[in-house]
Amino acid sequence: MDRDVLFCVFTKLKQALPVFYTKHGLSDSEASQVALKSTMTLSMMTSSELDNTEAILPFPGLTKQPIGFIYLFQINQDDPVTPRCVAALIYLVSHEQQAFLYSKIPFLKHTADDIAAKIKQQFIYEENAIFPKSLQDLLNNWEVSDKDTTTQVQIIEKRVTYSEKTEGGNLDFLFSQIKKNDDRILGAIYRGNPILVTGESQVMIDLIVHSIDLLLPQIILRKVSYTEDLIDPKQADIIGISKNLIKRYPKELLIDSGKKQVKNGQSCNYSKEVLKQIRREPARAETILTRAYTQILEVANLLLDIFTYPEEEREKLITDVRRQHNEALIEVAVDLSAQRNPLIRNLLLEQVSSRFMDWIDGL
Repeated sequence: MDRDVLFCVFTKLKQALPVFYTKHGLSDSEASQVALKSTMTLSMMTSSELDNTEAILPFPGLTKQPIGFIYLFQINQDDPVTPRCVAALIYLVSHEQQAFLYSKIPFLKHTADDIAAKIKQQFIYEENAIFPKSLQDLLNNWEVSDKDTTTQVQIIEKRVTYSEKTEGGNLDFLFSQIKKNDDRILGAIYRGNPILVTGESQVMIDLIVHSIDLLLPQIILRKVSYTEDLIDPKQADIIGISKNLIKRYPKELLIDSGKKQVKNGQSCNYSKEVLKQIRREPARAETILTRAYTQILEVANLLLDIFTYPEEEREKLITDVRRQHNEALIEVAVDLSAQRNPLIRNLLLEQVSSRFMDWIDGL
């Protein structure tokens, strides 16, 4: 996969500086642009928020319009007045790989944690400092793919499927098992929230787990077919659980195959629109689902890009987005962006979501 990796530092004296970066598809000037744009939201955050925090950011001004995973942390620098500065690891992929990037955030964060720890141990920033060869090798070799994520992140040993789209699922079967609130299932997938599945039969649970996997054709979801052990819901996208565990997950969306019902979760108007299209044209289900998620990512990227602009320009840009896209699509894009970007979560919810700021409609 075509990707570039950067290590940047942000100081008061030099501002944004790319210390080291791969050059698979990135020029020197573009590396500087990535570093500079990645600093745009830093002024809104407290120092505690700028350590071990991740975000997604698009770079539409670059030639290939890449999108990046950004991991912020703090390192020591050779300055007695300001002994620490903010640094970033940035993993860039092409615009066409945006769905892949969103799906691989847990793996990217895991590796970024390890690399950041090694940088803190081996590197102190100062002007013209040499970035150690061992650290350069780490960045050059950092690559996430569908084939090797199981070995990179041992989250739930031998119980999580990462490496392929599983067979055995069926959308007609899935919808036949849900009497109402099926929009909440698709909404949870779109927002990046976990889905739990339970019931009396492990076979039935397994079928539902693998059927849900078909709702996002372009990416591979993290799946646990069935477990009787308590698992952190953040560690997988779909988890089949024993009925004995239901009370341990009071807030997560739960599909009960025995009762054919969905508990918890949020209603999603955009999901309702997508599901209506699928029922009208079942033969085009995969195409409709692929296009729907792509549209969510496109709007999410637009919103994230807006927050790299000065505050006085944002209102007009937000208004433009709202005029170009329907409200149901914007709302789910806001939810996804907010979840994936803790740095600007509150700003997204306050300034874009109609549920929080109705006054934008009058602009």
